[in-house]
Amino acid sequence: MLTYINKLTATSEPYSRDMKSALRATNELKVGPKLYTKNYNRRASCPEVGLSSLRVTQHPEERRLLSARVKINISGKMYETLYSTLARFPNTLLGNPAKRKKYFDNERQEYFFNRNRNAFDAILFYYQSNGLLTRPNNVRLQEFCDELKFFQIEEETLTEFKRDEGAIEDDDDEPVVLPTNVVLAKIWLWFEYPKCSKVAKVVATFSVTFIAISIYVLCAETIDHDKTAADSETSQYGDDGLAQFNNVLELICVAWFTLEFFLRLVSCPNKLKFMLDILNLIDLAAIVPYYFELALDRDFDAKEIVDGFRLLRVSRLFKLARHLDELKVLVKTVRSTWRELCMILFFILITTAIFSGWTFYVEYEAQKDSFSSIPASAWFVIVSLTNVGYGDMVPVTIMGKVLGALSTLAGVLVIALPSPVIVTKFRLYYEKKKRKNLSNYKF
Repeated sequence: MLTYINKLTATSEPYSRDMKSALRATNELKVGPKLYTKNYNRRASCPEVGLSSLRVTQHPEERRLLSARVKINISGKMYETLYSTLARFPNTLLGNPAKRKKYFDNERQEYFFNRNRNAFDAILFYYQSNGLLTRPNNVRLQEFCDELKFFQIEEETLTEFKRDEGAIEDDDDEPVVLPTNVVLAKIWLWFEYPKCSKVAKVVATFSVTFIAISIYVLCAETIDHDKTAADSETSQYGDDGLAQFNNVLELICVAWFTLEFFLRLVSCPNKLKFMLDILNLIDLAAIVPYYFELALDRDFDAKEIVDGFRLLRVSRLFKLARHLDELKVLVKTVRSTWRELCMILFFILITTAIFSGWTFYVEYEAQKDSFSSIPASAWFVIVSLTNVGYGDMVPVTIMGKVLGALSTLAGVLVIALPSPVIVTKFRLYYEKKKRKNLSNYKF
């Protein structure tokens, strides 16, 4: 009878190939029922054409044989299902009689697979649910993909699953646009995508090195090394030897930043989009102050303007965001949780306004200099709300101390309650970024 069933299922009408894997449950972040992401409804539906292949059979005897049970032994754990359930996906190992034939044990009248039992629960559920594929919590992504590949789950389904898991880029990610010129395309890839090749990694290493050197120079030139000549006009930023050394390092760093910015500007496929990018504006702000200082005459009395442009040099720290994935995750988290951040800011403003007025009227008579107005009292309230407590303003009255304690407790509630939403988003993006780093693994 088993031979006849195998022949029967082999000739059954195949399902529609439009069936796709449903999006896996976000098990790490689930609370109560499983949460599915935005593409679930698009891929979880089973076409009626595919389902009709089991409803219409040639003969009642064939319908009865397709409804027979099949035993599957996975490393000693027994599973039972229907042949019709496996026949829903005839291109897979279990759904194709010719493929699963070599795993059949004639003595025990069962199919035996020495595979991962925890992973097979999800694989069998894939057949039973008409394409719903979820990864168990206790099975790693690499192991689960190995099991899917062994059981020959369709490539389209496997691709969709890996995309949902973050192992490959999403469909809505921005595509890579390259210049038409081959040389410019290579330059663009080297400077814009630091992980695309060995040359790009070397360029990224040079860039991070020069960023670190420029940060050192920015800090070192503000240190006064000549402590004994504190009254001397020549000791404003240290001795001449060290100042010249810092100037040489600054010149080398600015030269590299200028070359990098110029090559990226020349090779970029879209000049307008390049100039409107915030990271590119940061790169430009990192090199403009140096040339502005060179353009000004030394006798030109514009110390405030020069110091203002020097302040822009601090923006070189943000250049690290181009090379550190962790900073990119942080930026993406802030973008996706801006509503929660605005809510926290709104709660802080409301709480600050309430407690500032109360504290002012309570402490004004006792400390007219410190709590001179409601805005001045707001500083004490903000410090208390954020649980910083500088100690520069301290209430002395009993009601003032009570208000200070209440504002501290209110700060815990105002800031701590919305914070788990932000932490959850950060964890989601960070886990997704880690899964994308599995590109070296051969699924």
